Amino acid sequence: MKKSPLILCFCVAGLYVMGALMLYSASYKEPASPRLYSHLIWVCFGGLTASFLSVADHRRLQRPWVLYALGSICILLLLVVFIPGIGVKVNGASRWIKGIGQPAEFAKPVVVALVAAWCARRSSEEMRDLKQGFIVPALLGFIPALLVFAEPDWGTSALLCMLALSLLVVAGARGVHVAITAVIGVTALAILIAHNPVRLTRILVFLDPEAHRFGAGWQVWQSLLAIGSGGWQGAFLDGSPHKFGFVPEEQTDFIFARIGEETGLWGASLTLLLYAGILQSGFRIMQRADERFSQLLAFGSVLAIVLQALINIAVATGMVPNKGLPLPFVSYGGSNMIAMSVCLGLLLNVARASNARQQPAHTPSGPEAKPAA
Repeated sequence: MKKSPLILCFCVAGLYVMGALMLYSASYKEPASPRLYSHLIWVCFGGLTASFLSVADHRRLQRPWVLYALGSICILLLLVVFIPGIGVKVNGASRWIKGIGQPAEFAKPVVVALVAAWCARRSSEEMRDLKQGFIVPALLGFIPALLVFAEPDWGTSALLCMLALSLLVVAGARGVHVAITAVIGVTALAILIAHNPVRLTRILVFLDPEAHRFGAGWQVWQSLLAIGSGGWQGAFLDGSPHKFGFVPEEQTDFIFARIGEETGLWGASLTLLLYAGILQSGFRIMQRADERFSQLLAFGSVLAIVLQALINIAVATGMVPNKGLPLPFVSYGGSNMIAMSVCLGLLLNVARASNARQQPAHTPSGPEAKPAA
């Protein structure tokens, strides 16, 4: 059990290094790189956040007042982004709060904690009930998702829904309830996309990126060219021209394109292996946890990290439509770094608590162990 937290920390540290190297490469010829320094500061804050949460008692999250506070703060922040003067609107999206960041990122660990706590308090029979085992816990994830959807941030909204539904499946909710909800959600999303020119264009780009390479598909097409030009060994710092403005948002949503171009197949494969290590160690931590809440919390935390990573890499490689999700522990951005570090800290906390409970009691030996005559 002690190996899993070590593997987890090693994989996250490797991703920290990869992200710092990629941000350094973007400005290695410049005398100063504020973006790199800012990223390193957020890495330190993320590490401190994970360290603090790893020693706190995660079972306190089950207390009603803690859950009410987390849920209320989450909803409040998601509403504040729409207030002029407080929320910051960029490119038509209200996703930021001055001095705080993106509340949608913080909603990820909050949704995991809320749904896990609700399901952990219900028996197997209650989890098969439509209201107690599905509607109420699903709303704990869907309400924040709807607010995020209105920003609009469809990618993060879909991720929150997937996290909530996945937790319900693991917790024992009836599969028919989950399946019907998924079908309804996909159908509604398809109708909304059909009436939204921006999202509809993204679908068309996904179906044929080459046909749109000089228009709406420029970002995805240049990402594919960057990854393909990396070859086996990569172009390294001096031989990666795509980083000079060819791939928009390459420091956040499309940073995997830079990894593929500058480190080649080896670096891209290493990145995938690091996330696979997080997935494997996270599942081992979940399996060895001896409490239902700990198991669900560990599952939701590792899924929030790995699922977002898979979506980001799939977007950069043209396997799914563009969704605008950062690469955990690698992309530039403080909000996502802190949110993913919270998930990391919760995983380490579950592992530490499980180790402490599974540690055999110390049995004295020698003369001190002998009973008194």
